Amino acid sequence: MDVSVSSWSYRSWFDEGRCDLLSFLDEVKGLGADGFEVFPQHVDQDDPGGHLKEVAAKAGDMSLSIASVIAGNDFARPLASDRAEQVERMKEWITHSAEAGIHRMNAFTGYHTSGEDPLMEACRVVDGYREVAPVAEARSVLLCLENHSSVCPDADGLLWLIRAVGSDALRTNPDPTNFVPDYQVRSSRSREMIYSETQKVAPLMANCHLKIADFTESGDHAHVDVPRLLDILRSVGYDDHIVLEYSGRDDPAEPCRQGVALLRKLLARP
Repeated sequence: MDVSVSSWSYRSWFDEGRCDLLSFLDEVKGLGADGFEVFPQHVDQDDPGGHLKEVAAKAGDMSLSIASVIAGNDFARPLASDRAEQVERMKEWITHSAEAGIHRMNAFTGYHTSGEDPLMEACRVVDGYREVAPVAEARSVLLCLENHSSVCPDADGLLWLIRAVGSDALRTNPDPTNFVPDYQVRSSRSREMIYSETQKVAPLMANCHLKIADFTESGDHAHVDVPRLLDILRSVGYDDHIVLEYSGRDDPAEPCRQGVALLRKLLARP
C-alpha cells in the first residue's frame, strides 16, 4: 500500500501563504510519503485543468503518485438549478483529472437540508451520479464515495446508493473514523463501528483515508487500532493509497510526519 498525505491536512499553510500546491509536493517528499491527495480549493480556479497537469508533471518528476482529487460535490441540494450546477462542475473536474492522468476522485453524496425528506435527498444523489457516471466511465475515472456527508452517511447507505446508480465507476473511499462522530471521546464499544462499517465497504474501495491528530508516546494512533484497520484492507486485497488527513488545528508537519512513520512501520510488517 502507498502512504499519502492530503493537501487538506496543510490547509493552514495554504491559508497563510506558506505553500501552494506545487511547493506542497516538496513537503510530501520530505515527509517520506509516496503520494498525495488534492483538495480542490488548492487548485488554480482560473485554470484548474492546466494547473492539475502542472502538478501531475512535477509529481512524476519527483516519483510521487496522486491518490485522488477531492470532488467536493453536493448532489442533495433542494434546488434543481443548484444540483445541475454541481453535476456540470463534477463533469468538468472528471475531465480535468483524467487529462492530468489522475484516475480517482474522492466523491461525496450531499448534505441534509432541514425540512427536506431524507429519502428524496438520497434519490437526488442517485440521479446526480447517474448523470456523471457515464463521463467517469468514458474517462476511466473511479468515483470513490466517502462516508463524509450527511446523506447516506453509513456503510449500508453508501452501498445502497452504489447499487441504485449501477455503474462500475462508483467505488468506496472509507474514512473509518467518520463512521463515529466525535470518536476521540467515545467509548471503545462505540468505536467498534469504525471497524465494522469499514469492513462492509472495504470490498469496493479504491481509495482510503485515515484521520490523524494525536499520537501516543510510542508513536501509535491515540484513538484507532491502525493494525486492525490494515488487516481489514489486506483481507479484501486492497493495495492502493492510504491518505492521511490531519484533523487538528496545530501545525500539520509533525503529526503528518508521525502518521507517515506509523504507516511505514506497520506496512513493513509481514
